[in-house]
Amino acid sequence: MRNVKNILVVAVIACLFSIVGLTGWNEGHKSPLSTGLASAQTGTRTTTQTEGDTQTTGKTQTFVTYKYTDPTTGMEAFRLLIPKGWRAQGQITWSANPALPAQARLRFSSPTGAEEFNLFPTQAYFWTNNRLFLTTNPPGTLRFNTLVMSPMDLHTAFTRVIIPQARSGVSGIRIVKTNEVPELAKIAEGQPVQGVRSYASGGKMRIEYQENGRPMEEEIYAAVSQFVTDLPGSAGAPGYFINYWYIDYVFSFKAEKNRLDSQAKVFQTMIYSMKVNPRWFAKVVNVKEMMVQNIIRGIKAIGRIGDMVARAGSEMRESQMRDWERRQQANDRIIQNFGIVQKCWQGFNSIEAK
Repeated sequence: MRNVKNILVVAVIACLFSIVGLTGWNEGHKSPLSTGLASAQTGTRTTTQTEGDTQTTGKTQTFVTYKYTDPTTGMEAFRLLIPKGWRAQGQITWSANPALPAQARLRFSSPTGAEEFNLFPTQAYFWTNNRLFLTTNPPGTLRFNTLVMSPMDLHTAFTRVIIPQARSGVSGIRIVKTNEVPELAKIAEGQPVQGVRSYASGGKMRIEYQENGRPMEEEIYAAVSQFVTDLPGSAGAPGYFINYWYIDYVFSFKAEKNRLDSQAKVFQTMIYSMKVNPRWFAKVVNVKEMMVQNIIRGIKAIGRIGDMVARAGSEMRESQMRDWERRQQANDRIIQNFGIVQKCWQGFNSIEAK
């Protein structure tokens, strides 16, 4: 896809998908989207040239700042620019899953509902060749609240997991084309970690289908990443591996058939403008680490997620700050590589870590 293929700003949301979930915030008051749609909060306004059914004045598209607050932490999670008049739906969901303590599902849609920008939740899985583990926790069960399942390739993840879950209510799904996205694979694989073998593949799949009598197009991005640790055997038993693997960084752009490319500038502005609050990011990471430490100590009451969120700090340690800076540098490189039009979000400010 000529225009939309360059909307690879996955690094901007890299620190979001693997650990978070989102909820709408409307002009300073909470609007959980499980109970309905929320309107955008008007903050910084910017304009750009675009086409399509979004709210415009002539050929000028007006954007407004949309902010998200996590009701569990009471902290702003992130913000981005959305076209004026667009709506948001989604929520933050916290759980006692050490691999993913908080999950995301968010949808931005135009007033007509024809155009959408979707963020889908990360899915975490556990696998091993240890027969004892697989006897006590066979495929389909949970081990430390993570689903036990053997790894799958990216194409299978698209066709058997992502699309069936995301588009269960549509008909006539047809795969138009698939492409590799090496930049997304690199982000999903992350930095090398001693003792861990990591693998990742990233790509996109364009599909067509019928929804409520309308022919639609959607381009979905995703990555499958695996993090394998080899462990020694004991008492004559052979060594084995454990593999935490993920279907990750899943997001999509959707429009009526033959109109997806013409909406590229709108989608670009939205995703490029996304800013995550580093203090909120640190809070989620610290909760995740607290859960892991509880498991190591043999503490079974990891389900008291609210208590852990309250106790976890929101200050970044030096190692977290380095990781945060690395992600931001990756964001900058990708933005430069794909030639962002700065006027699309001129004046849009990052969240300050107050």
